[in-house]
Amino acid sequence: MLTRVLIVLIIFSFLSCGQDRIFDSYKTIPNQWDKDSLIMFEFDLKSSSYNSFINVRTDQSYMFNNLFLIITVHDSTKIIMKDTLEYKMANSNGKLLGKKFLNTFQNKLVHKESAKFESGKYLVTIQHAMRKINQINGLKLLDGIINIGYRIEKEK
Repeated sequence: MLTRVLIVLIIFSFLSCGQDRIFDSYKTIPNQWDKDSLIMFEFDLKSSSYNSFINVRTDQSYMFNNLFLIITVHDSTKIIMKDTLEYKMANSNGKLLGKKFLNTFQNKLVHKESAKFESGKYLVTIQHAMRKINQINGLKLLDGIINIGYRIEKEK
């Protein structure tokens, strides 16, 4: 576990630079990600257009070629966006994609491009929506996800 935390801190220090970054935060997933567990990010924005990203760090135990996420954006009174998105996480041979550092893979996945926001406080929730092939019920516990992050950049 200590090795895992050290790896995450080193990766974070390399990836934390960025002049256009408005918000960038990560949450650690302890052991397995429960399908009912919401990862939450709160932030303030000024009226403008932004690009947002989901940052996913995995290790070798991630066993799927894709990742389904339900991403909900709330303002102070209501849900303003809700998406179920699929991201490719491995190639057809099962090799994990992303920037590799030791046994960790970093993926910066596009959430929204040129999204217009009014000034105010926002809450983003992220949960996984993974299931095994030919199974109706979702996968209860997802292995291999180390961190989930949310990043907002000012549109250039």
